Amino acid sequence: MATTDKQSALDFINQMFPTETSLSGVDPLMQKIHSEIRRVDAEILTAVRQQSNSGSKAREDLAAATHAVQELIHKMQEIKTKAEQSETMVQEICRDIKKLDFAKKHITTTITALHRLTMLVSAVEQLQVMASKRQYKEAAAQLEAVNQLCSHFEAYRDFEKITELREKFKSIKQILKSHVFSDFSSLGTGKETEETNLLQQLSDACLVVDALEPSVREDLVKNFCSRELTSYQQIFEGAELAKLDKTERRYAWIKRRLRSNEEIWKIFPSQWHVSYLLCIQFCKLTRTQIVDILNNLREKPDVGILLLALQRTLEFEEELAEKFGGGSHSRESGNEIGEDTVGDNNQIVSDIRKKYEKKLGAHNRSENEEKDGYKDFSVPGAGFNFRGIISSCFEAYLGVYVELEEKTLMEHLEKLIQEETWDIEEGSQTNILSSSMQALFLLLSQEKVNLSS
Repeated sequence: MATTDKQSALDFINQMFPTETSLSGVDPLMQKIHSEIRRVDAEILTAVRQQSNSGSKAREDLAAATHAVQELIHKMQEIKTKAEQSETMVQEICRDIKKLDFAKKHITTTITALHRLTMLVSAVEQLQVMASKRQYKEAAAQLEAVNQLCSHFEAYRDFEKITELREKFKSIKQILKSHVFSDFSSLGTGKETEETNLLQQLSDACLVVDALEPSVREDLVKNFCSRELTSYQQIFEGAELAKLDKTERRYAWIKRRLRSNEEIWKIFPSQWHVSYLLCIQFCKLTRTQIVDILNNLREKPDVGILLLALQRTLEFEEELAEKFGGGSHSRESGNEIGEDTVGDNNQIVSDIRKKYEKKLGAHNRSENEEKDGYKDFSVPGAGFNFRGIISSCFEAYLGVYVELEEKTLMEHLEKLIQEETWDIEEGSQTNILSSSMQALFLLLSQEKVNLSS
């Protein structure tokens, strides 16, 4: 390595001073070299100084960076602390907001309850005034309002003020009920013709009854029907009309009553079905009275009177069934019966028995369902069957009719036997007596028609 450097230095000198004449430039070259050496030394010295200074500066920078990191950590801890404080503050604010929200709801509920309570107190007082003045139309609307207001205080029914108001409202309703019943007691006494506004007042009273409990309407209609039938009961329980031959007059009485009071009874709402319920009570009362008449007979009833009463009863039941609806009814016509001229007597009796048992069974089911409360018969067509409601009581007393028919039939048979020639047609393959056969079948057919009708 040293040999190579030495060779390079010689090559450099030979290159710079190739001739003797060129040696004259040694001094300038030496000066230039010394100048370059000084410059390089100065640069080295400067570099050494800079290197010495950069080491201390690096230490200073490192210390500054360490200090900055510590300050950053401190600031991060402060930020974390402030964040935790902010979170706690937010939670407290939310908790306070919830408390305020609950307080607002309670205040709103309290204000609403107080407002409704004020309305309820005012409404009850107004209703009391209306009840005392018999202002039924206004009272009906007020009843609806008070009922709605009372429904809002179901949760407060143990409070003394609410209990007091409810008791007061209950007594007012009782007063209204007594006023309505008192006013309706004048219906049918002739006051409706004297007091022109009575019917309108009673019509408004019906609105009050609908606003009260359903039992009030039931009691009112039942009371009205009982009062209407009081005169009927008194008339037909007397010695003069409490007879079987006066049965038709009973039905004429109720028809006349329904017809003459049709306009007046329009004060009742149609959904009350007053006429329908009146006819039901009439039928039950009539059945009871007819049973008493039949039981009190000292001897067997006259067949003609018994059959006429039964016929009029069946016709009346049919009219009611058609008017209010009483279930399906199948009736055998006389033509259909008359066509079967070759039926035997056993078949006739069987058909009649089945028909009557079917009718009686339907009526008994209707009575049992009504008694047990399985159906609501307050509405026409709900299942109540008018057919047989009265006529079924005649069943036990039809023996005299059967005896009469049997006696009549036997007399006809004896007459046919006496008039029989006992001649058999020539060429006939049977031994049937044609002379009396046609008359016998006609007689049996007529008896079947009579029994079926």
